[in-house]
Amino acid sequence: MIKVTTSAEIKLLDQQATTIFNIPSLILMENAALGVVDFLSEISRERSINNVLIFCGHGNNGGDGFTIARHLTNRGFNVCVVFLGNLEKLSGDAKINFDIINKISQYEENLKLIINPQSLNKIKKIFDEPFDVIIDALLGTGLNSEIREPYLSAINWMNKYKALKIAVDVPTGLSSDTGKILGNSFIADYTLTMGLPKIGLLIADGPVVSGRIQIVDISYPFSLSNSEAIKKNLIEDLDIFERLPKRPYNAHKYSVGKILAVAGSAGLTGAAKMSCEAALRSGCGGVLLITTKKLLNIFAKSLKEVMTSPLKENNGNYFIEKDFDEIKQKIEWADVLLIGPGLGQNEETLKFLKRIILSFPQKKKVIDADGLNLLSTFINEKGLSLKNAILTPHLGEFSRLTNKTIDEIKENIFDIGTEFAIKYETVLVLKGSPTIIFDSEGNSFINSTGNSGMATVGMGDVLTGMISSFYSQGLNALDAAIVGVYLHGLAGDIAAIKKGKLSLISSDVIKFIPDAIKMIENINQEQD
Repeated sequence: MIKVTTSAEIKLLDQQATTIFNIPSLILMENAALGVVDFLSEISRERSINNVLIFCGHGNNGGDGFTIARHLTNRGFNVCVVFLGNLEKLSGDAKINFDIINKISQYEENLKLIINPQSLNKIKKIFDEPFDVIIDALLGTGLNSEIREPYLSAINWMNKYKALKIAVDVPTGLSSDTGKILGNSFIADYTLTMGLPKIGLLIADGPVVSGRIQIVDISYPFSLSNSEAIKKNLIEDLDIFERLPKRPYNAHKYSVGKILAVAGSAGLTGAAKMSCEAALRSGCGGVLLITTKKLLNIFAKSLKEVMTSPLKENNGNYFIEKDFDEIKQKIEWADVLLIGPGLGQNEETLKFLKRIILSFPQKKKVIDADGLNLLSTFINEKGLSLKNAILTPHLGEFSRLTNKTIDEIKENIFDIGTEFAIKYETVLVLKGSPTIIFDSEGNSFINSTGNSGMATVGMGDVLTGMISSFYSQGLNALDAAIVGVYLHGLAGDIAAIKKGKLSLISSDVIKFIPDAIKMIENINQEQD
């Protein structure tokens, strides 16, 4: 896991590196700059880079830019630094590095320093050839209000200029805490973020303007960069490798996960089908689907490996309350209940579901879709326990569970998600871009796989099946959610490569679950 920070948390880390570990802030700035310079030097092996334009403000982000300029100049690049801001506000490390490049520019022909130019167009001809790279080091993580002049015009100018664009730490104009664009934002091809990623790069508009995100190691001590006080985490492939279930040599079908699927109703049988198939593809030993007699033929024709169990007394289109008595033994047989996909929201089905959840409070369960919509009507009922449950809502379903608007949730997604998971002592998988997992101890886990091609019906049903499968194979609720979410996105990424995003459908993701699992299993071999 990589820790993900707010602007306040990263500021505290910088302070602690200095006050606790005696690392001068000037060294942190130097390390940040060297990370950018090394990155550019590596890129220059593949594409021609001679002329570099760096926009700097008067804060520490500008200080990084001044330091980058010094090192690039020393490595032979032609560098032009444009300072925008108030010279009198320069202080500390930023001023030290400004004074250095100001002096160097008087001696070295390949370093130009321009302060608050009247027209940015004049800098186009500073060197004989156009700029190959533009580096944004204007404002960094400190922005918390709408972008203003002179930065607004500079952003517009930079975005229109054809060159490789690199943001230092955070693109100017993007909130590092909310991921919102504050008026306008620099649009980067790469964002080189310092020390640890900032949450705003990963949510809301962040991925749109940040390009590819690379983390620059500025030499925080391990205990700082992995502090338990930082509750947000970014999931990596190695985290999945470490958690992926290992099949024992003496396994049999019922020792590696038994799932009872309570899903499907008339017109919504496809959701149940995809959940069950995704569960099997993810490694569980068996899936038993409960269905009415009327719907049995539909499932029997399309499901080969999934077992079906028709209800003897129900020949209808949906589950009814008295079905509960007939399936109690099957609930006890199962390791995990998969509840919700295509379930429908009939009043009788509500009574049926309520009896299952209230009668088996300790049973491991994954609840999705209509299961969540029905749950929202009795979520605060006395005796209800979600301690062993994994809930997988999208924003609309979560809105019903919390009684908050979607806009409210988007505005405070981490606070509301954390509060919910703690209150109900559950694991919450809040689906979106990105999907975020919350546990009952206040931690959150941001997924790093998936793509826009997965915005199609049935994807949530596939995810429910995958999470249920890993939960049934012995992983705890949190690990099952982490592994299921990551592999679901990875299978979607593989499918997008093979099929294209525009043509992607949910069943494609099921087909590529084995490829995603194999890719993770091969990590250890790649490291060797």
